Amino acid sequence: MTIIIGVGNEFRRDDGAGPAAVTALRGRVSTTLAVTDGEPARLIELWAGADLAIVVDAVRSDPPSPGRIHELGLETASLATAPVTGHSLGLGDAVALGLAVDRMPARLQVLAIEGDDFGFGQGLTPPVAAAVDTVTRRLAGRFVPSPS
Repeated sequence: MTIIIGVGNEFRRDDGAGPAAVTALRGRVSTTLAVTDGEPARLIELWAGADLAIVVDAVRSDPPSPGRIHELGLETASLATAPVTGHSLGLGDAVALGLAVDRMPARLQVLAIEGDDFGFGQGLTPPVAAAVDTVTRRLAGRFVPSPS
């Protein structure tokens, strides 16, 4: 089984990149889709036992390059220790915990989109919206639904 997980909060501007990607993929891919706020236990429950888990998430970078997409695997995803918004734990913590309790997918891929505005409000900034479009086109091409 493959699962695509959008991580984020649609009410914190660019932090909504992950949920926006999942929304854009609904009806376009032949795989399981889910959205979560990134809390480690919820992430682990979603990806545990999957052959492939693809996580789409917004990240901060210094200096920022809003809209830049980083492709991370298990080894580099575990380095992502600081969450983007107000949560005390992040993706790196979920990976560390998942490894500790043997609840990881066989393969993990993270598509991290650099954000710019993580303040309160809805709507992605234009560079992040363009990156979400790029990510969703790439994933839709990879997981095309089977003809009925």
